[in-house]
Amino acid sequence: MSIPRPIEPSPRRPVRSLDVDVRDLAGVGGLANGIEELYEDALDVIVVRGAFDADTLAEVGARLDGDTDALAWSHPNARMPVEDLQLLGTDTPATPTFQAPQGASLEAYLSSAASHVCAAAAVFKPDFDAVAEIRAALNRFSGGRPVEVPRASDGRSYVPFTIRRLVDGKQIGIHHDYHYRLELYRELSQRLDTRTLISYVATLRAPQDGGELVVYGATADAGDLPRLANGFAYDLPAIEARYDCARFATQAGDLFLLASGRCLHRVGRISGPQARITMGGFLALDKTRERVYFWS
Repeated sequence: MSIPRPIEPSPRRPVRSLDVDVRDLAGVGGLANGIEELYEDALDVIVVRGAFDADTLAEVGARLDGDTDALAWSHPNARMPVEDLQLLGTDTPATPTFQAPQGASLEAYLSSAASHVCAAAAVFKPDFDAVAEIRAALNRFSGGRPVEVPRASDGRSYVPFTIRRLVDGKQIGIHHDYHYRLELYRELSQRLDTRTLISYVATLRAPQDGGELVVYGATADAGDLPRLANGFAYDLPAIEARYDCARFATQAGDLFLLASGRCLHRVGRISGPQARITMGGFLALDKTRERVYFWS
């Protein structure tokens, strides 16, 4: 099976994706270097079914969706109720939020990182090292490059992953994730190939309905993307009328890699009492393309 090659850009540019079972990866030509394929605009999405042990992740997801009052969920998007994404153990992710549209400062992020890592790691049983498992999963697509969590110039570690929860009636609106201009990235961006940014997301718990990843054949650098009258938000109906899109529903243990710095995307509205719970973050090649860094 060969990886799709780039096609001439057009408004109906298809979303280029591969959806494979982890047991079949060895037979899918080129995916061992899948991260670079995402960088080179040959692929937009890679979905891997069963990338993690489904029972382990499902057990954690069910527990996190149970007695939520006992857990330290933050609500950095509470100002936009329909996008009230909950984060476990931190309110300073490496992204803009409605609470902090320009993102947190690097110092605030690094200061909270250690406590967040402890809170996130504590939800798993001692025999499941989430960081090691994520590293192993990403290594399948690294082209043999080392896969590492970056450290700041003072030695402090970035957060390797965050755990996120969307409940009934909530969604993530259409956007892209080119975050390198944020102050939080002033150090890290100097070390990375910033042509794009890749999201990695593993599912711990799937909702009864909704929560699918929707990816558009619309790239963030297009000059004529339809926007609302405020000039800031994208006009979703117009985007959907003009551009191709693809939907990906995932279950516990599934992983997707998305060129989120290039492709517009969103998460569909959750319906029902069961939440969508994921763990993940971002990854990028370094400037010399000798290693892969992942963080959240």
